[in-house]
Amino acid sequence: MTLAFQPIFSAHNLVRDLGPKNFRAVNHVSFEINAGQILCFLGPNGAGKTTTINMCSTLLAPTSGDIQVAGVDAVAQPRAARQHIGLVLGGDRGFYSRATARDNLLFFADVLGVPRKLRKERVEDALEAVALTDRADSKVQDFSRGMKQRLHIARGLLNDPALLFLDEPTNGLDPELALEVRKLVKSLAQRGTGILLTTHYLAEAQALADDLLIINEGKTAFHGTLQDLRAHSSLADHATLEDAYFALLGIETEQEGE
Repeated sequence: MTLAFQPIFSAHNLVRDLGPKNFRAVNHVSFEINAGQILCFLGPNGAGKTTTINMCSTLLAPTSGDIQVAGVDAVAQPRAARQHIGLVLGGDRGFYSRATARDNLLFFADVLGVPRKLRKERVEDALEAVALTDRADSKVQDFSRGMKQRLHIARGLLNDPALLFLDEPTNGLDPELALEVRKLVKSLAQRGTGILLTTHYLAEAQALADDLLIINEGKTAFHGTLQDLRAHSSLADHATLEDAYFALLGIETEQEGE
């Protein structure tokens, strides 16, 4: 069993150069994620978040740097590392709409290489984890956006990952459905899953994050807790993440500009 203080993921000095001119999209970024920890990954558009996520999820090889997932060298052995990673991209697509939730998950369990004798159990466990057991035999075309988002998360759990990457999990959801997904994310962390969450909703990051990783122009601008960020930005203990984030990046808010 993985202990809470043991990192299940570590990235050290990640660098990625892109294009013929070797534009440095990510410049020596390092961080760790522990079992049961939620790390929220923030930064402006074009800061290098997507490139970093793609490297960490083995979709893109780093120019240099080290990545370890559950003790596996993800740079040297990306296929082995993927066995410990769940990737959730979300959206309305990604499933066979005329098939049931259960049949979709059985198909993707096969694609992911889940052993045949474990597939049904993994599917039922994933459906239970996202509270969709009672809709397992319903066609996906009849699902609401919130239910589809939960099904995406269930798909990400099929290989029983130590680490879950969640990319904008509440994007486009109404407040009630977004709250359901946030509760689900919290419950997954409480089960011991390490989570790397990207979001543009700073209030959501404040509600969910154990730690924050903020990058800007490809470099780490801040890594730590919200309280650490408040202190770093010389703000009061009651300051919101939005206040601290804008202060860190030197962005003037409307109130400050009045």
